[in-house]
Amino acid sequence: MPVEATIRVAPEVKGRLDKLKKYPQETYNEVIDRLTRDALEEAAEELTEEDIRDIEEAIEDIKAGRVYTTKELMRELGID
Repeated sequence: MPVEATIRVAPEVKGRLDKLKKYPQETYNEVIDRLTRDALEEAAEELTEEDIRDIEEAIEDIKAGRVYTTKELMRELGID
């Protein structure tokens, strides 16, 4: 059962919501629903075990000083 509520938004927020409408008659409720569903789906994307291992390895490399500056990497790759 839908609940009706009034919310206050700043004019610039309303302007952004207007720009995010997929079609002129799309309601603000539909825009907000779509945006929040998309955000929740994105947030739910979990890292794989491989992703976590890669991140941990990268952190260890940084801690151990196994890093290159951009200039060093460019020189190493022959991109000057």
